Amino acid sequence: MADKATAGQGQEVDASLGPQAVHRALEVLTLVVDQGPLPLSDLARASRLPTSTTLRMLRALESWGYVSRASDGRYSLGRRFIQSRVSAETARPEDLIDLSAPVMRRLTETTSESSYLAVPGPANTCTFLREVQSPLPIRHVGFDGWEGRTVSAAGSAAGEVLDGRVPECGYVVMAAVDDADSTVIAAPVLAEDGRRVAALSIAGPSFRLSPAMVQEMGEAVKAAASELTVSLGSVR
Repeated sequence: MADKATAGQGQEVDASLGPQAVHRALEVLTLVVDQGPLPLSDLARASRLPTSTTLRMLRALESWGYVSRASDGRYSLGRRFIQSRVSAETARPEDLIDLSAPVMRRLTETTSESSYLAVPGPANTCTFLREVQSPLPIRHVGFDGWEGRTVSAAGSAAGEVLDGRVPECGYVVMAAVDDADSTVIAAPVLAEDGRRVAALSIAGPSFRLSPAMVQEMGEAVKAAASELTVSLGSVR
C-alpha cells in the first residue's frame, strides 16, 4: 500500500502523487485563488497549517510569481497566474502588464489617485492586472491589493467600459461598487481592430472629485488609455 501524507486540512494524500510540501503549497494557492486577497493569519487558519509553514509556502509561490503580497500584507494572485487566466483573445497579458507600468505611474502622479487596469474575464467578470496606489494618506483603500483578483463586472465602471457603454466624453464616471463614497473614472484600452481589451481607471474619495475635477481627471484617464492603446499597437 502506498504511503500516506496528511494534507493541511486533515485530508490524506497519496505520497506517490508527490511530496507533501507540494500539496501544501497547492492548497495555499487554491485558497488565494478561491478566497483572496487574504492575510497570512487567515491562510494559516484555513489551511490548518502552522503560520511558519504557511509563510514558507507563500514565499515560494511569490518567488515564482503565483502570488503577490500587497502593502497591507494580504496575498492575492501574482502575474504568472494572471497570465494563465486571461483570455488570449483580448490581448497578451504580458504586453498589457509591461506596457501599462509607466503609463499608470504617470496617471497616478498626474491625478494623485490610485489607478487600475482590468481585462475581461469569463461569465461577466474582470481581472485586475495592475494597480498603482495613490501617495495620499486618504485614498480609495477598498481597492488596495486587488491586483490579480477576478471579480464580477456588474455595476462597475470597468464593466461598463468593457461592455462598450462609454458616453461621448470617452470615459465612465460611477460610484465604486464597494464604497459609495468613492468615485471611479474609467476609459477603454483598444486593440488595433477597435476591440476593447482593457479598462484603465482611477478611484478616489468623492470629496476630492468635484464636477470640475471629474472632468479634468476624466480627460487624464482617457489620455492615458489612448497612450496605452498606441503602445499596445506598436508591439503587434
